[in-house]
Amino acid sequence: MKAGRTSRTAEAAAALRANHHQNSSNPVFSDPYAFDMTNARWRKLLSNPIFRKILNSTLLNQSLGRLAAQVVGRSRYTEDLLEQAIVKNQIQQYVLVGAGLDSFVLRLAEQYPQLKIFEVDHPDTQKIKIHKLKKLGTISSNVEFVSIDFEKEKLSDALLRSSFETTQPAFFSWLGTTHYLTPETTLATLQNITTITSPNSEIVMDYSIDYKELHGIERIGSFAIAQFTHFLKEPLMGAFESKNLHEAAENMGYIVLEDLSGTDITKRYFHKRSDHIRHTEATHLIHLQIA
Repeated sequence: MKAGRTSRTAEAAAALRANHHQNSSNPVFSDPYAFDMTNARWRKLLSNPIFRKILNSTLLNQSLGRLAAQVVGRSRYTEDLLEQAIVKNQIQQYVLVGAGLDSFVLRLAEQYPQLKIFEVDHPDTQKIKIHKLKKLGTISSNVEFVSIDFEKEKLSDALLRSSFETTQPAFFSWLGTTHYLTPETTLATLQNITTITSPNSEIVMDYSIDYKELHGIERIGSFAIAQFTHFLKEPLMGAFESKNLHEAAENMGYIVLEDLSGTDITKRYFHKRSDHIRHTEATHLIHLQIA
């Protein structure tokens, strides 16, 4: 990410959420703020009828639609589990790690007034995002922005500067980030989270599968995305074998509640859709709980 600006991949993800919200007859995940959260270039493209028609064509939905499904599927899955954690487990702290251009604080913060929401991100991304949020609505009083330079400090250091309660369980959302970190950094962050949270805290994150384990269009698509993110100067760096990730997490004290493959996510959220989008096999969603 270039200093002084928002992550380009975060802007692209917001554009995909915006397109899905605006042009899907049955959105898996609706984000009415995504269009305004992305940059002017993406807004111009999404406002062009020809571009929209091509972007949502059957041909592209069978290829690029896998990336779109990844972006909206992970948000839907996370917020489904967050609601469950709030209602059933009375969790009252929500931490968005690498929050990017997620619009939860505008969409749902006021719906959960008892929920303390911590948006953790790089100060450059955060500054621009807060400016956008204030233009679009009112930031609820239960939202706290926590700045962090992930290259220089630990997540625990940042949260300990905030009003985060280490003695209370929390729900962590960590989406669209581990792909750009080395596996060692991802594992170190998972370990670090265990040092500042109480039992029954939960984490949802997505992670990449090594493209060499993929086949056909999935392998080609994964390679293409890697080249695209490299062009954006945000190269993909991290991938896991599920078995190894599970073992590492369990050794840290986590319980693996669920690990969904692309096929699993498609069955849950994208089954028999008229637009034919389906989740890529290149990433998984994992739900962890601290024992």
